[in-house]
Parts: sequence; C-alpha cells; structure tokens
Amino acid sequence: MRFDPNNGNKPTQSTVKTGTLVIPPEHNPARESFRFEGWTLDDQPYDFQTPILQDMTLTAKWAKTADWTLSPNHGPSTGAQLTINPPDKQEPYYTSIQATRDQIVGLTGDGRIYTWAQDSAPKQVPFPTQAPDGFHYLQVATSSQSQAALGSDQHLYTWDSRQATPTILDTGRNTQFTSVSLNDDRLLAVDQQGQVHTFQASQPGTQDPTAKPGEQTAAVLPGQAQAITALAFGSRILIVDANGQAWTWDANNTGKAKPVRVRQNLGMRIIQAQALNQGFLLLDADGQAWYLADSTTSPTALSLPDGAKTSRAIANNDQALITDTEGRVWTWKPGDTPVRADNGNKQYIQAVSVGSRITAIGRQGSIVAWSLDAQGKPGKPARLNINTAPTLESASLDSQPLKLTKTGDVWQTPIPARKPGPAAILITGRQDGQPFTRSLNYTVDQQLVRDTEPNTTHTVTFNTDSGTPTPADQQVSYPYGRVQRPSPDPTRDGYQFDGWFTGSIAYDFSKPVTTDLTLTAHWTPNTQNNQWRINPDKGSQLGNETTTITPPDTSRGIRVNQISGSKENYEYGFSLAVGSDGDAYAWGNNTYGQLGDGTTTYYRYTPVKVKTPDRKTYPDLPEDFTYVQISAGQYHSLALGSDGYVYAWGSNPNGVLGNNSSSSSYVPVRVRDPNSPTDASKGLKATQVSAGGYHSLAVGSDGYAYAWGLNNTGQLGNNSSSPSYAPVRVRDPNSPTDASKGLKATQVSAGNYHSLALDKDGNAWAWGSNGNGELGNNSSSSSYVPVRVRDPNSPTDASKGLKATQVSAGNYYSLAVGSNEYAYAWGNNGFGKLGNNSSSSSYAPVRVRDPNSPTDASKGLKATQVSAGGFHSLALDKDGNAWAWGDDDHGQLGRGMYIQYSYPVKVFTSSQSTNSAGPWLNAVQISAGNHHSLAINTDGNIKAWGYNNYGRLGDGTTRESTVPVPVAFNLQPVISAVRFDTSPAKSLNPVSNSNSVTVTTPAHQPGPVRVSVDYTMGGAGSTLTDKSLTYTYTPLGVLPRAGGEGILLALATGMTGMGGVLASRRHRKEIHRLLHASHE
Repeated sequence: MRFDPNNGNKPTQSTVKTGTLVIPPEHNPARESFRFEGWTLDDQPYDFQTPILQDMTLTAKWAKTADWTLSPNHGPSTGAQLTINPPDKQEPYYTSIQATRDQIVGLTGDGRIYTWAQDSAPKQVPFPTQAPDGFHYLQVATSSQSQAALGSDQHLYTWDSRQATPTILDTGRNTQFTSVSLNDDRLLAVDQQGQVHTFQASQPGTQDPTAKPGEQTAAVLPGQAQAITALAFGSRILIVDANGQAWTWDANNTGKAKPVRVRQNLGMRIIQAQALNQGFLLLDADGQAWYLADSTTSPTALSLPDGAKTSRAIANNDQALITDTEGRVWTWKPGDTPVRADNGNKQYIQAVSVGSRITAIGRQGSIVAWSLDAQGKPGKPARLNINTAPTLESASLDSQPLKLTKTGDVWQTPIPARKPGPAAILITGRQDGQPFTRSLNYTVDQQLVRDTEPNTTHTVTFNTDSGTPTPADQQVSYPYGRVQRPSPDPTRDGYQFDGWFTGSIAYDFSKPVTTDLTLTAHWTPNTQNNQWRINPDKGSQLGNETTTITPPDTSRGIRVNQISGSKENYEYGFSLAVGSDGDAYAWGNNTYGQLGDGTTTYYRYTPVKVKTPDRKTYPDLPEDFTYVQISAGQYHSLALGSDGYVYAWGSNPNGVLGNNSSSSSYVPVRVRDPNSPTDASKGLKATQVSAGGYHSLAVGSDGYAYAWGLNNTGQLGNNSSSPSYAPVRVRDPNSPTDASKGLKATQVSAGNYHSLALDKDGNAWAWGSNGNGELGNNSSSSSYVPVRVRDPNSPTDASKGLKATQVSAGNYYSLAVGSNEYAYAWGNNGFGKLGNNSSSSSYAPVRVRDPNSPTDASKGLKATQVSAGGFHSLALDKDGNAWAWGDDDHGQLGRGMYIQYSYPVKVFTSSQSTNSAGPWLNAVQISAGNHHSLAINTDGNIKAWGYNNYGRLGDGTTRESTVPVPVAFNLQPVISAVRFDTSPAKSLNPVSNSNSVTVTTPAHQPGPVRVSVDYTMGGAGSTLTDKSLTYTYTPLGVLPRAGGEGILLALATGMTGMGGVLASRRHRKEIHRLLHASHE
C-alpha cells in the first residue's frame, strides 16, 4: 500500500494483509500554501472502509489555501477605490456519509466530522479536548441517541446531544481499533487483532451527561478468522472477516452464543455490509448485492437493473441507497425492486436518504442534496452550505483607519493619495468564529506613460474567378479592424456562389487581419441536376409502367468558417456554425430556443438555419445581411452580424441576451447599445463575441470589452456583483472605480463564472470566480475587476504576467496560447483537463505537457489554438494536428475508447484509425463543448464526436461517437413515397449509387397529372413534399363515344380538389372504366 503525498516528497509504503482495512498515516501530509483535502484513488475520495484486495497507491489531494485579498493590489499615487475580498468558501472534501432516522453525519478527507438534521445547516464536531496536534477522525458512526468516531490515534470517541465534545471511550487497556459502528443502544468496534468489542449505551433516562457506553464483552471468531467489520440491528450482530466470510451473532447472548457462519457461494467475498431494521445488505467483491433477512443464514441475490454493479450502499432504518460503479444512485427496500433516484447529471460515490430527501457525495468530494417528488422523480441537486461568512471589522493604512463599506460579500474603501512604493493594509475581523488579523500587501504605482503607437494596416484584395462585380480592395487596421464581407455577392453565369475562401478554407470574417491577403470566390456549377426530374415523363393510362424519379443534387461547395459547442450543461447541449454562404446553422437541444430557428422544437438532429433578425423590428438591417461570428453559451447563443451589431437568442435569465429584458427569445434580437439601453433600435457594435454559462462578453468596435448577464462572482468585471440586462464596460484595471474608463481588448472569452481577455499588447487578464484558481493570479479569491494572469515563470510576482495570442475560458479553468507558442492551463484540474500530467489544480499557468514527453515539466505542447470545454480540452498545433486531453466519459477525446488522459493525445480522423498508425484528424479550427467536440477539417467540413443526446453532433442520430463523424450538411433528399395525382405509386425501389428511385405507375385517365414526392433530408427529420413534376398519361386510342375523353378530363379536373373519400371512389370507378375501354 503506497501513500503518495503529491507534495514533492517520496511516497510512503506499508504492508497490509489481504482482506483487512488499511489505516492511513497518523498525521496528514503538509504542503506550503495548500490545504490537505484527503486521500484519493483514481481521483475520487477514498474512505478507508473497504478491505484491501490488491496493491494500491493513494494520492493526496490539495487545495490552494484561501486568504483575504485586495483588488486591485496596486493603484495610482493619486488614490484609488479598493475592494477587500474575503477568502472564497472552501467546501469540505467529503469521503463518507452516514444517516440514522433524521440525523446525518459526514466525514471529510482531512478528518473533520459534520452533523446536521434534514432541514438544518451542517455543524462541525469539535476535536476532543487536549487532542494532540494533527489529530483527526478516521471513521464516524451515528445512531438516534449518540455518535461515535475512530480517531487517528486509533482510539474510540463518543458524544451525544448532551455532551457535544467527543470524549475518549476508556477500554481499560491500550487497545487500538480499526472500525466502529453504532445501532440504537449498542456500539461495536473491531481491534487490530480482529476481536469484536461490544459496548452497551448508557441506560435510557440517565441524567449523567458524562455517562459512557460500558463494554459488555470482547470476542473472537472461530478458528483463525480475523474480524474486520461488525454491525448490528435489533438483537443480531453481523461480522465480516478478512476472507470475506460473513458471520451472525446473537447480540442478547454474546457471552455464551458463538458466531454462526453465513452460507455463501463458493468464492464469494463480502467486502461491505449495512444494517437495516429487518436484516443486512451485503456487497461482494464482484459488485453483486445480497440481502440477509432476519433470522436467516442464507442471503438472496439483489440485482440492479441493466446488470449494473454495486459500489457502495448506505442504509437508514428500512431503506438503503445503493451507488453503482457508474456513479448512479438507487433506492431499495426489502421486497422491492431498486429504483433510480438521481437525475443522471452527476456521478456519486455514496448517498443516504432521510425521508424523501437524498444527500450524496459526488466523485469530486462535494456534497449535494435533492428531494424525490410523489412519483419518485428526483429534483435538481443543490450543494449544502457549510461555511459561515467571515466578517471584516477594521482596515488601516499607515496606522490610519480606512472607511469600510460592505457591498455584497466584499468590502470597499477609498485609498488616500500616497507616495509610490510598497504599503501594508492591516485588516481585522472574525472568521470561523475566531478573531483574526491580516497584513495585505499593496503597491502604490509610479505614474505610467504609455506609448501611442499607430495601428498597422493591411490590404485585402478579392479574386472573383470570372464573377462580377469585383469588390474594391479594403484597407484593414490591426488589431480592431475586420474584413467587411463584400456586398452584393458576385455572380457568374451557370454557377452558384459558395463564398469567399483562402485556398480550400472558408474565410472567417470575425478574425483580425495580420497580413496582406487575397480572398477568392468559390463556385458550384449550375446543371440540370439542380432540379427534380422524372424519366420517362409519360406512359400508358393503364399504368404498370416503370419511371425513374431523381432528386436535385444539393451538394454545393458551401463550407464552414466558424464553430462553437455549448457550455457546461450536460443535457442541453447544442452546436453552432457559420457557413461560407453567410448563414448561421444550429443543431442539438432547443428547449430554450437556443437554436434561433423561431421554435422550441425540442431537438434538431441535423443543422437548421438560424433565422435572420426581423426586418420589421430592425428596419436598418441590410438586405444582404449575413452572420460573421457565433458563440454558444449554456442556454443561449450570440452572433455578430455583417452590420456590425451583436445579436442574441435563447434563454434570458439575468439579462444574458443583453436586450434590457429577462424574456427568452427564439429568434435573434439585437443586444442594446450601452449608451442607450432602453432604445431597441440601437445596438452594440462589436468585433468579437463570447457566450458564457450565464453571462456574455464582446469586444466593442471602440476596442473596449463589454459584458452583460449574471454577475454573482464579478464575471462582468464592472466592480459590482449585480446582474446587468444591457452591456456594461469591463473596468480598466488601473482605474477600477471609474466607470468612464474600461479595459481595451482584442479578444474575450466567457467561461461558466469567469472571464478572460487579451489586450493589444498580448497581456492576459481575468476576472470573476476564482475558487479553483481559474483567474491564474496565484490566488483563490474572486475578483470583480480584471487582474493580470501571472507569468508562469514568476507566479508570485504580481508585476509580471502571461503574454498570449489566444485565451479560452472553460468550466472553472482556463487555457491560453502563449506568445512563445506553448499552450498553458490553470484552474481546476478534474480529469486532468489542464494537461500537465496531474490532477491537482493550479492557481497560476502551467505548461500543457509535450505529448512525446508527458513526464517532463520543462517541455510542452506548441499550439496555434486552444479550446476549454466543460471537463476536456482541445488544441491545434502548427501542422493542423488536433489534440485532446481530460475527461472521456462519452468519447469526447476522439480516441475510439473511453479513457481519460491528463496530457495531450492525438484525435482520430475516423473509426478506421488506430492508436499506432492513425490516421489523425487534421483541422483548421476546434471547439470543446461540455461533453462533445467539434472541428473544421482541412476541406472546410465539420466533424463532431462525443456525447450526442438531442443530436448535438448533428449527424442525424443520437448515438454518441468516440471518433469524429461528419455533421450532416448538404444532406441529400431521400424519397419515401410518390403519388400520381392522388394515387400512390407502387414498387418504390432505390437506384444503386444514387438518390434516385424507380416506381411503378398506377392507372389513371389520360392527360397530365401532378406527381407528389415525399422525402426527408438525409433520411431523417420532417417529411417534405415536392410537387414540381408532371407526368402525362397517354390514351390507348380514340374512344367510341365522341367527346368522352373531354368529359373524363373535365370530371378529373373538377374532382382534383375533393377529399380523400371522393378521390378513392373516383379511383375505383376510373379503373373499372379503363378496363372496360381496353376490352372494347
């Protein structure tokens, strides 16, 4: 058994007998500036309550120590407004949980115990009086009357409501214990020699608060069996030994009765047991559950649906909650079938129930709770609020008191004018019920004189390739200028215009211009294949003739220049793209209208066009309006139009659409002008947009960064925590209290609760949530104004910062391409999404590892583009190779399997790729969604892979894919039915290697009839009907009765518009007459 402290020290090693419990080191490891959270196995909390069956390495998990911070931590000598931020709440990292009736107890990885009732806040159980330094708890047990714990000194401690501080249970000898359990009136513990000790609780009604349980007996199992765990219900005790054999024992006669062996299948090894009020629930090493009913010695198998394997079970009274190996939660009572009790959005390691409310520990150690409704449907999980907010009581500079004003969760104070140089701000207050004093460093800056360099300008020319007219050259300035898509589009006889390209790549009009360039028109020839065809188009009135129907060829040379995968939400995923034709496309979930097609049709399995903004609402909308850039948020979307305005659609909580409203919109609406937020006719003009989880960002045409939407963690960067329903300027880091100034940026990126930006000098800035270090400023405190992302080589030097060419904000973490071309990452590192061959979070940028040397921290991945998703990351290198790392639970790494990587691996190009030989995906753009990935390959088409619920991959299915699959653009019509007039054709047969079909014509009166063709695009989605074809029925000869044909044609004409019953009746009569005529 190895314990890796993950702090630079060598792992320690101990030998553990197979089938016994391992005891962790008596003292938790230490690491400067970090807080030990617990021991992990495979990045999940480890609770030390499962027997060891194989060699294992447990790794220490660390969290950056949070402290009070100043924002900004420097300012001008003329004075400034300062924000004093309390430390972010550091939620406990839970490893185990127990419940009895309405009482819940939880144990954290660093050995703290919290207790709470169903409707109350958790409270920490104090450590024993005079406990030695480093003391912590290893196990906890609860009953309706009292609690017990196993300490790191391997002694037992008990307490109850009358005596809240645990006291040692005097066993009368120097016995060390390895496990403890409680039922209503009995405590059971197992010592290191494998003996079972039973203690009787103090007599009910006793008034002595110091009364402790008294030991009844200590017993051993028959033969050489060594007890590992023991528990009880009623008068029955169950013991599990080191060989996985279960035993039962009469609790009322422990002195005379001997334990009885439970009948188990050959080779069965029990590793966990829980007591219900009618029996015991047993879990074996193969993931099978068993139920041992009262007074029986033979357990019966308990199977989860769909062959799921059990991982952990916790019982309370008559019900158990079982967690399977996939992290799903099931409720079960004896005699019932297990029922799913979670909503599938998160994976759990343990769960308990109190009434209809479920409390569970996630795989990242967080604790959440939800309720089941009357039908057993689970509600939305909510985190438990553990910590109390700290209080700031005073602040002073140079011994002079500062005036404090509390705003939300932070305090603000004006800083008086002062000479440049270092200073210390002394603060006092109360935190966790204790007084504190802190000295925070502040620097008064020298006055800066900024260089004013003229912007560089580049020339863009257009090659129409024989089309007309030829657009005039454009002079585009850097960094804020953009190429304007020429209007009108050129035309060329016999061709359709596909868009402007550079080589085979559709040009992205949202990008800054860094060099002179030429854009070339691409064309698709107009041929007769662009129309529906029928051949032959005439035949006998008797029918029964074969004709071929061919749909138009819809494949054009339109390609894609922009892609974006939705943020954060597991279930409501969707995707966006901009085509070279200037249209925006969307697919996936549409619950909130985030696809912008004017509906809330629940899903779209293939791309649909985003509607053009309404011309009646916006009369100034250009006739040739196109989309330039798109960005997918969590439930909303942003776009940049060719008119320069920002548009938004989808869900609108907290004003994330920026239209001075909170009402959702299913079509694009214009984001308001920051200077006229109540005027719907005006809008924000911008050069780039980015949609976050619940907020939005843009780089205005004036070069300033703007933000709107939710602002609970300061993600708008306007020195406030209030939401904004219209754009506001992100503050200037050097003048954070001056609303007239702002951060000038060339690129912005919105994460779930934080924001990133680059200024024109390449400096990286960040603001918003920072509990995982996602701001990269070597802190865990949120910031309501931009702070500089630290220099990876000098993370403790606030005067230095990261220089970058691109940034990308993800789910509590960040990525960047440094000016040295290396990829950098910082923030939360769950599933290894930082790519630095680790699972530890980082509060300053670290290099993403070189795939060829993942253990060498001095090397790194050189990249041209990065994209931060929910739990995985993507990058492109200079050769166009796509790389991925992080979580792979739905195949989002594109490796043909489900294996997470903590360093970059190449993405497959298709299902034909192999690990050893490839071929590998070559791309020009990538986008990491929450659990899916998108890329534009070198021919300008989109590939998608990963999770595919509601069709977010856009391939016409809901099947997830572990390798890239084509997004179904330019779908071909698939014919499903044909009707001649109202009569269905017979024998519809596809023609091989084409989209054509052959059909057999029905009989009909002579003359032309309309041919109706039902079809779907790509064989999926809504059925469409084409009515452009005509088929002519020819007569057999001149009929005997003059004018008869004319009469028949007149009748046919008159009946064409009648209902189905008349049409059917006419058809029968028609056949009869035709047959009669043929016999004449």
